[in-house]
Amino acid sequence: MFTLGAIALTGLLFWVAQKANEKDRSFYDSDDRLWLLALHIRQDLKLIAFVLAGIMVMLGIIADLIIAR
Repeated sequence: MFTLGAIALTGLLFWVAQKANEKDRSFYDSDDRLWLLALHIRQDLKLIAFVLAGIMVMLGIIADLIIAR
């Protein structure tokens, strides 16, 4: 139960982040100096999001195992 909730929440957060990224991309593409910085910031934030998603799913699995006992 907790695992499915964590996966659903993670999917929702990734979808919202992707929509915001697409909306802001036109602003980043307008300035060459900001483009490189924005690219690296987006990559770092994407990495952080994937790590947090892994932690949320792992904690959901652990919570399900504790509840199942």
